[in-house]
Amino acid sequence: MCIPIGPVNLEIFHNSVKKHYPQAISTAVGASFGDSIWALTAFLGMSPFVSSRYTEAAFLTFAAVITFILGVVTLKETKYIEKKEKELVTKIKRKKKRWAILKGLTIVLINPLPIISWMIALSILRKFKVYIPSKLNYEVMFLMVVVAGSFSYFFLIIFITNRMKKFFNHTRTTKIIRVLGYLFIGFSFYFLYYAIKLFFFNGRLINTDNINLP
Repeated sequence: MCIPIGPVNLEIFHNSVKKHYPQAISTAVGASFGDSIWALTAFLGMSPFVSSRYTEAAFLTFAAVITFILGVVTLKETKYIEKKEKELVTKIKRKKKRWAILKGLTIVLINPLPIISWMIALSILRKFKVYIPSKLNYEVMFLMVVVAGSFSYFFLIIFITNRMKKFFNHTRTTKIIRVLGYLFIGFSFYFLYYAIKLFFFNGRLINTDNINLP
């Protein structure tokens, strides 16, 4: 249930393909904590962006802009893949891991999909009569499990990509990164589509009438 939904998976795979493993791990750390925030939000039964459709639409529009920028930057980076490995290593050393952590956290927090997946996951648990007590020690344990679960999934992506590094030669890597760029742009249009529906047609992603508050 801790597997996050959204473009952060593409960003981590993107860094792994380029052999930017420190940045991939840092992004995974930030994304894991971001996912835990959405999990706690779903656990408490409320979301900061479901109070009004305009707030939710603003989140989606911001997510669309960010993912579109990520897509454009990713497509531009394909031209650097053919450069010498020494130049790539130099670029890797210059990148700040703390910015990668912030990037992972931001990508998850501006993406409204995790809150939906967590609400569904927790509702499934309730159907099986599995309840998490609303006590601080259980809530802290819940957050720790979410962070560990999300990071394990992200680390699996990095590990598999690393084990298959012989497969990712210059030509294949360039093609894969180009596809990732188009996927980022696809996500941006997906977010923008729902933002427009919210602004003009009230097409809520989340029906707050069916959310049971504690």
